[in-house]
Amino acid sequence: MKQDRIVQADLDWWVGLAPALDWTFASTYAQKAPHSYVVLGRTPEMTKDDYVRAGRVIHTFGRPAKFYGMTSIYLMSPDGRLKWWTMDREVTETNLINQSTTDRLYGVQNAPSTDSSLQTPYDSLATAYDRLHPASDEMTRTLRAAVASLSGDFPPAVLDVGCGTGRILDLGVTTPDRYAGVDPSQPMLNQLVRKHPNVGALYPTRIEQALAASLFTPDQFEIVTALLSDADQLDDDTIAGLAEIASRGLIVTRGDEVTVVDTRRSVLQARH
Repeated sequence: MKQDRIVQADLDWWVGLAPALDWTFASTYAQKAPHSYVVLGRTPEMTKDDYVRAGRVIHTFGRPAKFYGMTSIYLMSPDGRLKWWTMDREVTETNLINQSTTDRLYGVQNAPSTDSSLQTPYDSLATAYDRLHPASDEMTRTLRAAVASLSGDFPPAVLDVGCGTGRILDLGVTTPDRYAGVDPSQPMLNQLVRKHPNVGALYPTRIEQALAASLFTPDQFEIVTALLSDADQLDDDTIAGLAEIASRGLIVTRGDEVTVVDTRRSVLQARH
């Protein structure tokens, strides 16, 4: 069974199931990092689909935290006493789930924050978004060309508006340390952190609210990108605000169309 959408009922399922499972204590880590786990094949109550479903729940409703130099997404139990996490590269590969108490921290807790009080239509699909909405080859070529037309000798400092799961980083047009993303969806930002744990900064809010709060200064970024879906809209004031904080240019995409505003020359160019 393939389950793309994860909603509150799935979280309730996992929170109700977890206490009933037979968790194995990881004796190798008894002193260093005590925790328990369940693994596929040793847990009769859980099928492979259940492991993937639980993995999606964790990465939808959890938040990033650090285990020394490693960043993972952790889901807390409702009473705040337990946390769960997975370690598979892809959520569809989940076959082991870890559990530990929350009374111990490991290393400096400076993971990027994805905490958002806002709900979006993308939340329930976040763990499947990249598979459901892959970038077309045409978009990839055009977007890379647009960034190259505005870039200098080094990877540009980019503010990615409506960043979602981090497609700009996926395409390699800049590096995580020179990247900041704005998006109101906590589950989508969780996916970005899973793929790019060293991301420079995240702002879990809507861009209109970020601009109204003066979170950014003029020319703070070299390039501002906004990869829009057909349902997304940016009004003229928002476009003007984004252009003001971009020292080189603003790139807005919709479908396979890319519009470039070169803020060095204030010339509007359209590429198809």
